[in-house]
Order: sequence, then structure tokens, then C-alpha cells
Amino acid sequence: MEALGCGEILPPALFSYLRHHKHPLRVIVYEEDLHYIPKHELLIPVVVSDHTNSSNNGENLGVTEKQLRDAYQLGHNGTALLWSKIITNSRILHCIHLDADTVFLGDVVSEIIQKLDYGYAIVGTRRTYRKSQAAKTTVSKILLYFRRDAVNTHCFGFNKDFISIPPKKLQSSINGEGRNRVSQRLLPVIDFFDRITFNLARNGEIYYLDSDSQNKWGFKTVNGEIDSKMISFAAVGSGCHFYKNPLVRSSPTYRSFALASYSLYSFWLLGTKLDIEPLDAPLLVQKLSRLNKSNWTLDL
Repeated sequence: MEALGCGEILPPALFSYLRHHKHPLRVIVYEEDLHYIPKHELLIPVVVSDHTNSSNNGENLGVTEKQLRDAYQLGHNGTALLWSKIITNSRILHCIHLDADTVFLGDVVSEIIQKLDYGYAIVGTRRTYRKSQAAKTTVSKILLYFRRDAVNTHCFGFNKDFISIPPKKLQSSINGEGRNRVSQRLLPVIDFFDRITFNLARNGEIYYLDSDSQNKWGFKTVNGEIDSKMISFAAVGSGCHFYKNPLVRSSPTYRSFALASYSLYSFWLLGTKLDIEPLDAPLLVQKLSRLNKSNWTLDL
């Protein structure tokens, strides 16, 4: 889990994680974010600084605070840089990622670990391609129709041994280089990490959580077992980043959505009302209104 420069969003995710999990969680932050992480044996802070390419606990991330801050000026390029360094330098074979803007209502990690131990290359809920509205051109729509489904990255895991992309190309591939491009070298993708997912699928197998089947194309079960154990937001970290750094480059549409999402999250989970209209998300608000923050479950 990473919350670089937006540590204030962490407490709901971390306290709810501790309520429902027994697995250690590495939380990657800057020094300024460290005080938002409660002291607990399961929470392992990984502080990135400019003094060394290693984190405070000796893990060699191979990236400095300045490099990450510069990359985050270009939006998700910062996360892509961080993930590329983790894949390249970490000694950990099975990587599981959880979004920092998530409230956990149950154990979402054990099944991912089980499936990775069984031998799957990547495990997560379906990101459906045939129903996607992301295509910009007719050709892109046709190509996306024949792309297999990817996985969502808010809660997923992968075995990095199945990745065959050279280290120097990892960052751009994770960030969805030429996302809507149609060329001999690149085919369009929908979202962040999808190029890596397709590479993993060529070298191993995908396991789709909360799915009606394990076919290349399928449907994600609404309120399935994994998703029912989370209250998932989107772009809250980005919204926090935009709120504190208004000059960061981004598309106006994404910026507006991220700020509204952060406003909603702040009101319900951080007890702070921002001067920004909250995201209109009635189903999300319905869950949040039932959230019991003592035991991190939903009241009936």
C-alpha cells in the first residue's frame, strides 16, 4: 500500500485492515506521512527519502524521494515508477497491492495468497474489456473487443517471476504507454497496469475473483465475495494530491472527479468538510452511513 504525500487518507484503511487481517502490510510513504501510520507489529512503514535508495528498514527500492515527487507531477507516472522499482528490486516474489482509499470489512488477502501459492500469475477481480467505453476510435473499439479481460488493481496480487518485460520498459508499460495507440508495436489498453497483466497472462494464468467463470471474457459479480468485504473509492489519493498541489498536471475531467472523490472520503471517513462538492455516489454513501468504525463492519 502506498500513500506518498497523502498520508492523511491512511487511518481508515489501516485500522480496518488490522481488524480483519493477520498478514504484515508494507506501507510506503514519505517521512511527512509517517505519523499517520499507527504503531503495530503488522504494519511495516517503508519510508522513501533522498538520503538513500533504500527505505528506512533496509529494503532496496532503488528510487529516491525526489525522483518520485518529480514523477508524481505527471500523475500516475509516480506510482508507475514506484511499482517498476519494487518489481525490479524487491526480494518478494508474490506482490499484493491494496489501495489506500479502501475500507476493509473482511479478509481480502487470504484468497489472493492462496491462488498465488497455487501457481496463478495474477489474481484480481475482472476489468472487463468487451463492455468498455474507453475506446476513442472505431479501430480501438474492435481491438479492445478481442482483448481478454484484465484485473482491477485496487486489490490484487501477482507473481513477478511471470513478467518478461525488460526493467527499462516497466515504468512506461505499467503506466499504460500509448494507452489508446494503435500501431504494430502497441495495442490499446484501458487502464493502469493492463499491459503488465497481459504480459503475465501470456506467461501464466489469470484467476478472476468474484467472477462467474474463469474464461477470458466474463462478468464481474455485483457485490461478490471480495468486493463485499470492501468499501472502495477511486482517485482519493490523487484528489488529496491535487488539493495540496494545484499545479500538478492532469486532465480537467480526472482532476474534477478526483477532488470530488477526496471530498466525499474526507467528509465520511476523516471528519473534514472540504470546500469542494462531494462526489455524487448514493450507493457509496448508503454503505458509509452504515459503517461501524468500532469493528469496521456494516450495521444492519
